[in-house]
Amino acid sequence: MTFEATRLNKKTTTYKYQTVNNVPVQAVRIQDAFWEPKLKVLHEVTAYDVLHKFENDGALRNFDFVAEGTVGFHSGEPWFDGLVYETIRGISDILAVSPDERLDGKVDGIIEKIVRAQEAGGDGYINTYTQLDRPGQRWGENGGFLRWQHDVYNAGCLIEAAVHHYKATGKTSLLKAAVRFANHMSGIMGPPPKRNIVPAHSLPEEAVLKLYQLALDEPELGAAMQVPFIASDYLELVTFWIRNRGNHEGRYSHGGEYAQDHKPVLEQEEAVGHAVRATLLYTGLTALYLCTGEKLYLETARKLWDNISYQKSHITGGVGAVHHDEKFGANYELPDNGYLETCAGVGMGFFSWNLFLATGESRYIDKLETIIYNIVLAGRSMDGHKYFYENPLVSKGGHNRWEWHSCPCCPPMIMKLLPELASYIYAYDGKGAFVNLYIGSESELLIGDVPVTIKQQTNYPWSGAVGITVTPERKAQFDLRLRIPEWCGQYVIRVNDQAADSELENGYAVLNRVWSPGDRIQLELDMPVHLVEVHPNVKTHADKAAIRRGPVLYCLESVDNEKAENGTILYSREALRVNHMDRKLPLQPVFEKKHDDGFFDGAVLIRTTDADGRPITAVPYPYWNNRSRGTMVLWLKHEHTVRQEGWENKLYRIIE
Repeated sequence: MTFEATRLNKKTTTYKYQTVNNVPVQAVRIQDAFWEPKLKVLHEVTAYDVLHKFENDGALRNFDFVAEGTVGFHSGEPWFDGLVYETIRGISDILAVSPDERLDGKVDGIIEKIVRAQEAGGDGYINTYTQLDRPGQRWGENGGFLRWQHDVYNAGCLIEAAVHHYKATGKTSLLKAAVRFANHMSGIMGPPPKRNIVPAHSLPEEAVLKLYQLALDEPELGAAMQVPFIASDYLELVTFWIRNRGNHEGRYSHGGEYAQDHKPVLEQEEAVGHAVRATLLYTGLTALYLCTGEKLYLETARKLWDNISYQKSHITGGVGAVHHDEKFGANYELPDNGYLETCAGVGMGFFSWNLFLATGESRYIDKLETIIYNIVLAGRSMDGHKYFYENPLVSKGGHNRWEWHSCPCCPPMIMKLLPELASYIYAYDGKGAFVNLYIGSESELLIGDVPVTIKQQTNYPWSGAVGITVTPERKAQFDLRLRIPEWCGQYVIRVNDQAADSELENGYAVLNRVWSPGDRIQLELDMPVHLVEVHPNVKTHADKAAIRRGPVLYCLESVDNEKAENGTILYSREALRVNHMDRKLPLQPVFEKKHDDGFFDGAVLIRTTDADGRPITAVPYPYWNNRSRGTMVLWLKHEHTVRQEGWENKLYRIIE
């Protein structure tokens, strides 16, 4: 790899008050046995699949109807514009690392439709549902319903997609459309005499801040696009959106707790309402701190993250326990059949990443890792074209991935997060580099004035052995921080085959030394099979335990547990349906780990016996429902005494 600091710095959004700097996807090459096959399927199957299905749904034709002046016929839900834009954002990050002329051309064709539709309106506004079905009710006014129409949400998705598309390709056609829309909103939304309009579905907050930062970094783009490109206008708009939320009591457009509009954001201490809206609002709130340094924004975001992580998060990282309104439940309301929308998990991942950038604390990466390896990977089938909307931890056989959905919001969210995975692996600050995720990869960072190449080799998550080669352009002293995951009780670090001393700081083992080209680090993370218990306030999991190894949760599927190896039937299908394999583990089960190269692209399976001596096979939760339809359970009966003390900042912990 060759390092081009100026070029690469333009490819990522870096805010003034970040404690840690992120690395653009273009600066990281993933070379990993676990991730390469999955990202290849994302590029070659999922990206085309999602675009094809939106085209079949009529989502792209909506733009043609607006351009032609047709009224009264809109295909799909009001937020379909936003889902198309989100898909473009994800594909942009794919194109940033893997040029694909065919895929690039398909995106350009969609952008042409979007631009033509926007130009037909003349003022920068575009929302095909409102224009086709509710003309005269923009922003939910004049008897409209903003919470349903998604005018501001769709605008945010367009702006976010445009920034990513520009950074990936250098093209400005979509960016110009986004700037025109952002300028339109800045001109009409704000304190009096402007109009009191804030997003009923969050996401636009962070999206417009990405545009704000781009305007700071490259103000000359305005002249090139021949549109006003004024950073301060965008920051002012987002500040109004955050500060004015909670001042809409009685307005039909929003809906109180459902849209986190029940009180001012900076007075909110508990996550409530629609979980996707909430996590994306908190992501934007954290981004506003990163732009302004206003500590109250960060303090509020941290309180809300703590509430979710230590009182409202399922063990897989899924959030949003309640089906009604797709919302958070009460504290410690975590049923096995919780809703756990894929989109909410992705939103929580983005929120956690922004808090890491703000603080440099590893617990936010721990959460992100759990979400990626469980919720996000479970959300899409291994073959790349079936999807989960919900991710419960138990199924009687009726929960299966779908080819497509009347509300296909989750595939675009998966498309947004997975292509950005490369940018989460490494980070850096003035003292040195962070290794956040253990993924085979190579990257170049500029630490001080020294270009440094970092290369990882590992079979993580199936093995805790990680090899890292550090190659500075010349000898240089700096910190290298290796994240020690929360599940890891013991670890060993060697440098050039010699035991290395390190200090644990914010969850990172810090190695400070003068690094020479080719220095080798061997990190061994102890990765036994653990039984995990939940906080005693979670009544639905009393006398139960979950199986975890490394970052991966394990579950039982009926396909593996109906029969013994000799063919003896252990449970009839009816019994499995009724008690959904509610097997009881012995107090101290003995686990056997088996790496199975034939299990998709390879995985570690876990075998043991239940309290009655019958065999059990547990498979990684993200792989379930890929081989056959059937029953599934994650939490298993296990009688043990739950220790009442030591639960500060914990919701789950290893049974000792």
